[in-house]
Amino acid sequence: MILDNGAKVLISHRRLFELDHGRYFVGVIEDYDAGVARVGGHTWMRDGYRGEFKRKDGERTKLIALASGTVIVYILPTSTRLESLVIEQDGTNVFVRDGHGFEMDVTEGVLRGGDAARARAAG
Repeated sequence: MILDNGAKVLISHRRLFELDHGRYFVGVIEDYDAGVARVGGHTWMRDGYRGEFKRKDGERTKLIALASGTVIVYILPTSTRLESLVIEQDGTNVFVRDGHGFEMDVTEGVLRGGDAARARAAG
């Protein structure tokens, strides 16, 4: 099986338009069958006014169609502490951190007006 029950995952919703904000879902696989995963966890959205990522209140269960082409699923290490996870923007980069040693760069490759590699090299 490609996704095991109990696996911790970070689901990144692909930005479809230039001005779309990053959206993430972090949780645990409850079941997986035929390309569809049932995941329990929390939604994270970027606050357009403050520019920071916020976890929405209340746990949710989502059905994620992996073959849809609109999500990227990252399998997180089993040691990742989901309860202390934060998503932070540092300049043009976006990081997922748990405060206990886990860190993942989930920066998208294209920025408004240019690409991330060029922006990092110039700055």
